[in-house]
Amino acid sequence: MDKLKLFNFIEDNHIFAGVGSFFLVVDEGLQIHFIKYDPVNQDTKLCVGDYLKCSNSLDAADGCGCHENCPQCPLRSLVEESMSENRRMEGDVTLLLENNQDLSAHVISTPFVEDGKVFSIVLLIDQTALKRELMLERIFCHDLLNLSGALNGMLECTDESNQEEMRGILKSISIQMMEEIKSQRDLIYAIHGMLKPEKTLFKASEIIDFVKDSLIHVANDMLNVNVIVDSKLTDEYIDSDKVLANRVMHNMFKNACESSCGGDVIVRAWAEGERVIYSVHNDLVMTPSVKSKIFIQGNTTKKTGHGLGTYSMKLIGENYLGGTVRFRSEDGFGTEFYFELDKSPDKKSDQ
Repeated sequence: MDKLKLFNFIEDNHIFAGVGSFFLVVDEGLQIHFIKYDPVNQDTKLCVGDYLKCSNSLDAADGCGCHENCPQCPLRSLVEESMSENRRMEGDVTLLLENNQDLSAHVISTPFVEDGKVFSIVLLIDQTALKRELMLERIFCHDLLNLSGALNGMLECTDESNQEEMRGILKSISIQMMEEIKSQRDLIYAIHGMLKPEKTLFKASEIIDFVKDSLIHVANDMLNVNVIVDSKLTDEYIDSDKVLANRVMHNMFKNACESSCGGDVIVRAWAEGERVIYSVHNDLVMTPSVKSKIFIQGNTTKKTGHGLGTYSMKLIGENYLGGTVRFRSEDGFGTEFYFELDKSPDKKSDQ
């Protein structure tokens, strides 16, 4: 077969698009010169983050390389180190892209010199589906094993003198197990675009009631955390999926409690303009490295078996509920996550 004809057939039919990998040719500033075999117009600056639609690149006025998180970017660091040391390097990276979509890729950077200038061929092999599946399985098993162990421990301690107290603790653990299963189910559906929010009109304060009724006693009994609730909500209403909103709040609360090391966790809620804002605060301050990838799946300040809570709250809270999920973490302030939803103009629910 004519090799040129075969090459043209591959290009014309976008065969490379289906193999889950592609390569770029970049210079030392990570500006792209070729995407596969096609040259890029150099009159328009296009860097790797711009091409991939990295969320940091989209947030920065001047694109890739200009966001405060860019120095922490694992892809940028790998390629720059490869070119500075003039050696082939490879590694796994995970990025948060447009619309809270994640990309896990195995990256191979192969530098070369042309006319005194250093370039690199950057091969990206998409492993998102595989990494996501492994992480979901690992975290799901980790959480259920922990709760099952607690349940077994409580059963061994049960005797006639403390049956009522044990019954309450066992009920709490069983509720937590059900919540973990539902949470993992909803996240899997959300990742694959299968999650179907069911909107209802409800009082914004009901999310705070959920925290008080279902979460505080678990934090006190199992995590030794002192929870303070400060809600300024009165008669505000929200038109949204209450179960999913509670799920986002649950993840915010759980993340704060597990990171607090037994300190105080403060849950706040208030109305501001046309929005209702919920927040969860603890005294932990994140490092710049953790902050730069806080909403990327798998990122965690804790041990293996975590890393989907913040990713889940961002994905569900924004993509499916139309809200905003953000955070602030600074010395002297601590860390606070915020979940914002639009108020509804209606004032009466159907319940």
